[in-house]
Amino acid sequence: MKSQNGFTLIEMVLIIIIISIASVPLFGLFSSAASSLLVNEKTQTAVQLAQEHAEFLLAIRRNRDFNAAELSGSSTEVLSGNFSGYNRSTVITPAPGGPGCPGGASCKEVIISVAEGATNYAEVSFLLVSY
Repeated sequence: MKSQNGFTLIEMVLIIIIISIASVPLFGLFSSAASSLLVNEKTQTAVQLAQEHAEFLLAIRRNRDFNAAELSGSSTEVLSGNFSGYNRSTVITPAPGGPGCPGGASCKEVIISVAEGATNYAEVSFLLVSY
């Protein structure tokens, strides 16, 4: 009589069942990774929009001979085009006295926030100093 090598049908069905049960948690990881990538993309976009506006304000200040006194107030922009859904808020206030503002200088604190809907994804703050 010949000996037969290999698996029986029952063994194959059991292996398929075990592999399918073990793979269910892996599919959950793929869906959570996709949502995490979406949040990371929104955060990166918001940071770039905030940095862009910060550089814009610094360019205005540079064109005005580094005078920060003329920059003040707050504004909110509703962005459009590729960035529709994003809001960019800018608040420029006199900086509180302290170690950041040297004596005899005029300082302004600038805070730029970028949000999509009600979720704030990025905030950039810096100090403008006029001597």
